[in-house]
Amino acid sequence: MKTEIRYATVGEAVDEAAERWGEEVGWIFEDRRISFREMRDASDEIARALLAQGIGKGDCVAVLMPNLAEFLFILFGCAKIGAVLTALNTRSRLFEIEHVLRHSGAALLIAVEHFLKQDYMLMLEELCGAGAIGAEGAVNSAAFPRLRRLVRTTDEGERSLMSWSALRAQAQSVPPEQLAAARESLHWREPVLLQYTSGTTARPKGALLSHVYLLNHSVELLDRLGVRRGEAYLNTQPLYHIGGAGIVLTPLSVGCPIVIPEYYEAERVLALIERERCVARSGFAAMYIMEMTHPRFREFDLSSLRAGWCVAAPEIMARVRDEMGIRHLIQLYGSTEAGNVFGSYADPWEKRSRSCGRVAAHMELQIRDMATGEPVPPGRIGEVLFRGWCTFIGYLNQPEETAKIVEPDGWVHTGDLGMLDDDGYLYFKGRLKNMLRVGGENVSAEEVEAMLVSHPKIKMAAAIGAPDARLGEVVMAIVELREGEAASEQEIIDYCAARMANFRVPRIVRFTRDWPLTGSGKIQTHALRDIFLGEAQHPA
Repeated sequence: MKTEIRYATVGEAVDEAAERWGEEVGWIFEDRRISFREMRDASDEIARALLAQGIGKGDCVAVLMPNLAEFLFILFGCAKIGAVLTALNTRSRLFEIEHVLRHSGAALLIAVEHFLKQDYMLMLEELCGAGAIGAEGAVNSAAFPRLRRLVRTTDEGERSLMSWSALRAQAQSVPPEQLAAARESLHWREPVLLQYTSGTTARPKGALLSHVYLLNHSVELLDRLGVRRGEAYLNTQPLYHIGGAGIVLTPLSVGCPIVIPEYYEAERVLALIERERCVARSGFAAMYIMEMTHPRFREFDLSSLRAGWCVAAPEIMARVRDEMGIRHLIQLYGSTEAGNVFGSYADPWEKRSRSCGRVAAHMELQIRDMATGEPVPPGRIGEVLFRGWCTFIGYLNQPEETAKIVEPDGWVHTGDLGMLDDDGYLYFKGRLKNMLRVGGENVSAEEVEAMLVSHPKIKMAAAIGAPDARLGEVVMAIVELREGEAASEQEIIDYCAARMANFRVPRIVRFTRDWPLTGSGKIQTHALRDIFLGEAQHPA
């Protein structure tokens, strides 16, 4: 039976789940369990606190944090007043943080001060300028004229920012009637999440996602994995990705708890599966490989696991199935702009290990000829397009970029190549656009190239994907140095590493002065792959 799509706002779904399941647990963090009722109350409080800060419908609230409960309180709080949340990647560097804050026009930023080796407040102080951040995190910066305040996720910290408790306390100044009035103006078609995604331009684009998109995004995935109400699903994805943001809303419709590690690390994931007796999980090939090769892998009881998804070659799929005992292992496919395609635990292994599965309920999928634009029959390769509820609203402030991929009748181009078989199963066949996939992260080749040519010694550069046994592929940089300049591979890598998230940083650098060009003078990336990839089998 096909999954029914729920046409409601996220706030409505939060409140209905609280009424339905009350004190049952919907979200399990490493040190915290949150019931449906607690989620309703906490999101109401944050919604009122945001209203007290002058945040209203259409305003953007940015968050910069790992997978914390506060992330969900803020997301659901924003959803209840019509504000739009945007989440910065925790591996972002200065130029990436600057772009998202400036482009989104975020009015408020809620962040952790430190995470792993990153000092985010030091970055923000540098970006905002000397003296721009005042008492209680008040911001007066010419660089970010719409950013009004910085809030930390804790009560204690090194800098004079608004504390989490101080933000929550502001809810008392907003009567419940004001929150109710804000909610009455909302519609499920409106945006609730601004998801930045690498594309074919030099900087990430902000994809606006609706309530109905986010609320229904991963519900059918759990159904196709055979997860039943009350059974625990382990999420390995960061909440700043659509894979993480989508799955954490499934308890609102399914009533099953989602287990959420603060960040991905093989041992903590294995421990949480054992502790919570998870029946299903997510993961890219690199994650499973890190877990199966972990020295303590055999010490953990993973016998509860029966299902999961993995994006990998059939050989890796079989290894995960056999070594981890995940007999109902599937693949999937989708993008921020449009999706979704899932396998099913009931499918034959041949289909589950080689195809991405079949399109989600109430979604349409077409494969079109790249030259004619006409749909092609099963067995033919073409571009993958989607139409239906699981498509984005458009790119923020970029109507021309939106029009490039969204047709007037609603079909959304993915820029990916695929093939359908006679049974409607999708097989991924590569990318039309110059996009790399590094350990589950989308990386725009143009973003990497823009950084490379900012190096004073580099005249021209191209980025391609080199195969990697652990990450699927990694970035390879092909560069031409300026006349008379000399640079080592490590120098180029270090330059990028200081300025970009690590998954975007080239792992391999090759030098050339002989570029394969088209008649119009464009670099032929397929020819670069032919020339350089024979020597680039990057070690696992």
